[in-house]
Amino acid sequence: MPNSYFQFKEFRIDQDQSGMKVTTEGCLLGALVAKWSLQNQPEKILDIGTGTGLLALMIAQKSSANIDAIEIDKAAARQAENNFQDSPWPERLNVQQGSIQSFTPSKRYDLIVSNPPFFKDNQPGKSTQKNQAIHNLKLSFPDLALAVGTLLKSETGTAWILYPPYEMEEFRKQASKQGLFPIEVVTVRNKESGSPFRKIVQFGFNESEINHRQLVIRNLDGSYTTTFKVLLQDFYLHL
Repeated sequence: MPNSYFQFKEFRIDQDQSGMKVTTEGCLLGALVAKWSLQNQPEKILDIGTGTGLLALMIAQKSSANIDAIEIDKAAARQAENNFQDSPWPERLNVQQGSIQSFTPSKRYDLIVSNPPFFKDNQPGKSTQKNQAIHNLKLSFPDLALAVGTLLKSETGTAWILYPPYEMEEFRKQASKQGLFPIEVVTVRNKESGSPFRKIVQFGFNESEINHRQLVIRNLDGSYTTTFKVLLQDFYLHL
């Protein structure tokens, strides 16, 4: 059973009320956004499907932005709010419970991040909360692409999305219909010899040459790679 909390260097994630727990790939997404997308000092950031609030908190640690987070599950949204309030940055973090399809803010965002549910054809389990967290029953590829295309600032805004490779290709097709194109494509492997298991992609409205990167989490002996440690050293308690 996953721990009921995950302690980072500057904040704590309580996660017993959320169907989506803290994952290594989720932490990687937050770390990559912190490293590559905060230099331009985005002022308004949106986290779609925040779950425990992990991505919003990682970004809050490394920026001065105001961050909105939306979460469809009531219990998870309450827990994200509690995690926000217990963090050093509660005044800059706001969570709204509801679906992204009905989310109608008065502003557009400089940066959008999302670690969305992705199982499509797999048989859902008995837990409704976990199904919402990991199956795209409530957040399809077209719906997420439309939300990003609608809520992101035109021209200057970018969005960071995490999916497995097949699902990322399906999302990319939908994103292109919204005028969104890959800028950075990070292929993630657990080990050098392993198959890619996640793609982390930065999208923007300007089509250009794509920068492809490879990221390996662990060495053959099971230890974290230097690249991984450098990315997560400001966040992980024991790095």
